[in-house]
Amino acid sequence: MRKNLALAFGLVGLLAASPAFPCGAGFGPGIEIVPQQYIIVVYKEGVETYVFQPTFCGTASDFGLILPVPALLTQNPFLSDQQAFTTANALSEPKKVTVKDGGGCMPLAGGSAAGGTRASDSGASVVASGHVGFLDWVQLKADTEASFTDWLTANGYPYSTTSSSVFTYYVQKGWYFLAFRISQGVAPDGGTLCTALGPVRFSFPSSVPVVPSRMASAGTTVGSSYSQQFTWRILGITRGDTQLEFSDMASANVLDYSGAIKASDVPSLAGLAEAGDRLTRLTLSFSSGDPADVGLTLAPPGDYRATEYVHVPSDSSCSVTKTSTSGNSFLLPLLGLALGGLFCWRRWRQGSIPYFTRVARILKASKRN
Repeated sequence: MRKNLALAFGLVGLLAASPAFPCGAGFGPGIEIVPQQYIIVVYKEGVETYVFQPTFCGTASDFGLILPVPALLTQNPFLSDQQAFTTANALSEPKKVTVKDGGGCMPLAGGSAAGGTRASDSGASVVASGHVGFLDWVQLKADTEASFTDWLTANGYPYSTTSSSVFTYYVQKGWYFLAFRISQGVAPDGGTLCTALGPVRFSFPSSVPVVPSRMASAGTTVGSSYSQQFTWRILGITRGDTQLEFSDMASANVLDYSGAIKASDVPSLAGLAEAGDRLTRLTLSFSSGDPADVGLTLAPPGDYRATEYVHVPSDSSCSVTKTSTSGNSFLLPLLGLALGGLFCWRRWRQGSIPYFTRVARILKASKRN
């Protein structure tokens, strides 16, 4: 009996702070989805360079990842530099505007080696293979959904039968599949490990920029009506005369930023950009039940930066200053009394009692009158 596939980008709680496995189907029991993902898509002269960030926690023997691509790779998977994500995110940050709320206080990396062991194809054709970081990978082509699922079974990738329509979607489009799994040398006894792999980068020809989001639907559990919601950040890099956009600007698809890349920022983008290229930041929100991949296109360039409103408590509704000021209002009178008492004590010590006696007599006489 086939085990269920959990479309997985990491263990919830362990990996929630770190993007992992965007746009791929993770194969293994006890794995759940991290719905927030970051992806870099570089599209120039009909070639797409795709960069994603794998993170794995679990038993090595239970893990695999399938990622659809439209063509044979022109650049095999290799480790890239994390700084590219850091820089692209920083350059595309929204403009922050502070808004005061009233009504109370608010709580405040490496390379790949060609070769590798050829896996059993069981009707699907393995066209390339290699090793990247702690992952072994193969690229395979399947002409039917049955030949693809036979290959998954023969090579230890448990899947849900409800994923068949998703597999068929990519097979009928003539796409290839990249299959990753934990290298047995990393945990030869199938032991448990929790480790992050630097961004994995590879390239392939494509007539249009693509992000295979439909593969997320492969995570539907048998007999479950639950629909997983995803939010992916796509960081696009194109030539300066175009910018990456959604072909369908639905309300859930948002352009957050578009701007030219300066020469000073090029060194920290890991060879993905040149001076004058355009960086865009797109937010994609979708459901695992969506019937097709998100559509991307190239559009005329236009500078844009989204505005993010940061809400803070109003001074009038939550102020420490007022409390401090009202407390300090008693200090001056107390200081005056202390100084007066000190003056009187000094005059008394100096033998000036008659002076105070005369003052007392004057006050007593004024009362009689």
